[in-house]
Amino acid sequence: MIADAKQKFGHIDDAFAPVLVCQRSAKDFKVLHISAGLCRLFNVNRAELESFFLRPTEEIIHPDDYVRVIRAMQKGFRNPEEYQQFSYRMRIPKQEEYVWLTSCIYGYRMPDGSVLQYITSLDVTNEYAERQNRDEAFFHTSVLLEKILDTTQTALFWKDKNRRFLGANKAFLDYYGFPSEQVILGKNDEDMGWHKDEEPFHSDEVMVLTTGRSTYRVHGKCMSHGELRDIVASKSPLVENGEIVGLVGSFEDVTDEIRRQEQIEKLNEGLSKALEKAESANQAKTSFLSNVSHDMRTPLNGILGVADLALKCQDMDKIHEYLQKIMTAGSLLRDLINDTLELSRIGSGKRQMDLAVVEASHMLDRLVTSMRSAAEQNAVNFHVNLDFADLGYLRLDRLKLSKVLLNLLSNAVKFTPFDGDVWLEGSVLSAAADSCTCRFVVRDTGIGMSPHFLPKMFDPFEQENSMSEKGSMGTGLGLSIAKELLDLMDGKITVESERGKGTTFTVEIPFERVSSEEGLPEVPVEAESVSLDKRLILVCEDNELNREIVKTILEMNGMTVLTAEDGEQGVMTFIESEEYKIDAILMDIRMPVMDGLTAAAQIRQLERPDAHKVPIIALSANAFQEDVEQSRQAGMNDHLTKPVEPDLLLACLSQYIGAYDAQRKG
Repeated sequence: MIADAKQKFGHIDDAFAPVLVCQRSAKDFKVLHISAGLCRLFNVNRAELESFFLRPTEEIIHPDDYVRVIRAMQKGFRNPEEYQQFSYRMRIPKQEEYVWLTSCIYGYRMPDGSVLQYITSLDVTNEYAERQNRDEAFFHTSVLLEKILDTTQTALFWKDKNRRFLGANKAFLDYYGFPSEQVILGKNDEDMGWHKDEEPFHSDEVMVLTTGRSTYRVHGKCMSHGELRDIVASKSPLVENGEIVGLVGSFEDVTDEIRRQEQIEKLNEGLSKALEKAESANQAKTSFLSNVSHDMRTPLNGILGVADLALKCQDMDKIHEYLQKIMTAGSLLRDLINDTLELSRIGSGKRQMDLAVVEASHMLDRLVTSMRSAAEQNAVNFHVNLDFADLGYLRLDRLKLSKVLLNLLSNAVKFTPFDGDVWLEGSVLSAAADSCTCRFVVRDTGIGMSPHFLPKMFDPFEQENSMSEKGSMGTGLGLSIAKELLDLMDGKITVESERGKGTTFTVEIPFERVSSEEGLPEVPVEAESVSLDKRLILVCEDNELNREIVKTILEMNGMTVLTAEDGEQGVMTFIESEEYKIDAILMDIRMPVMDGLTAAAQIRQLERPDAHKVPIIALSANAFQEDVEQSRQAGMNDHLTKPVEPDLLLACLSQYIGAYDAQRKG
């Protein structure tokens, strides 16, 4: 049979593919035939090739393919009639190189138990090289794509047609804090629970998978690291062979962007309001200046015009009438200047609380004294009922409180007819150990106000009646100042009024209660008044006209006056005087050589005993609260403002000299 096989395959010529015919037994291997095609494949003759095939298998088969080839040979020996095909690398005879072969084995078993095998081989080295190149290219592309996916800052993910995750890039996993994509594989958004609401992303993905249309920057919210964040997601369908098999998506976190936008919108809104407020303030300023200009020129025109008439007049009675009109217009101009400056200071935010400890039962003594005099001059009955004796001591800003009530009372007296009535009532609304709320009521039987005027009564320069029946004129600023000061003191004000029947203002203000007299002034302004006759007063004033006016007022009231043209002369005059001889010092603030503050401080530092006690009263055009505070810090007892009000000046001198007398006796 073997001879028949040799004869049969001996006729295989060079046209046939590479073929090897061999006989295998358990202990032997024989080469029966080598085709010319096989010789061409290895470029050697049959003898050389036969000798090559008889060498040990591990010498001719590539080490990486050795096991696979041995297993194929063993299988072919056990089941010779079973067709086998496999690929491997075989060494080229006489060389160190290998060729890739794809071999097919088939055969049958001989009677003696050996196996006759036919092995055809095909050189597939080029094909394997191309496939290797393709594999390497694919591997390189895969690695590159993976690197791109993992290095891009945009979170990417892909899902199947059931919205289940198939994968995600590193940015996606980092965003949610996942160690690997195994956390999400096979799950959908609902399984992960990272969206506060399923929408809009559920509908968004269903639309992509059913219609094939892409979506762009759909806004929604998701949980990331325990915080609800804003994201925008874009998604597109994955299509294979014309069928939608899933989707690929990306998303960006826009939380900071949205917050910045909200901040910008809020800032723009604030800027818009600020611009609107600035424009409104500018209009108000223009209106304010226009009103001030008009209202100041009116009395100034009266002063200059009437003064001109008085200069040309020879009738003393008529001249006296003209002078009275000048005084009236001058008083109005003074009030207007004071109120305008006061309102400007409040509006600029420069007003602060000047708190001091005051005995509640005496906190309005000066105000009551002043208003009694004003009521008498206007022929108005002034009634006072203040019930604060049980409160003890309060910490408050008495000047501002008095200013509020003074403005209300001044209007009440001004616009109440002759023999009318004005009431000032005070009561405790509520009281605790450390706080209380007091109620002040200013009521009159005056001309009242109409309902349409009440809503704008606190606006600057708003006046329903600029002149009372008595001829008194108002500035239109008093109620505005009162309202602003009350706001500063956390107080509130209400009003009831009816034309022809009078007006009632109700003011409620909270105060702090204190348990002792600590902090009270060493010399209270409520000291007993004394006679000013023959008192010696030192007046320090650099302006000759002002010095003459003050000197004349004092001398007309029986006082003797020493004068100094600057602070240095004032200090020297006091030093040269006998101890306790000078009863009081009136000190201007702005003077050449030495200002009034320095002069007052130097007098207080003198070693003579009266230097620490003599009343020093500032008499200055500086009318702001910080000016008053500077005067106090310099050692002055009080601060009066120009133009000089004779009654107030005399009352102040009488009270402080009375206190000085008591100290001198002690």
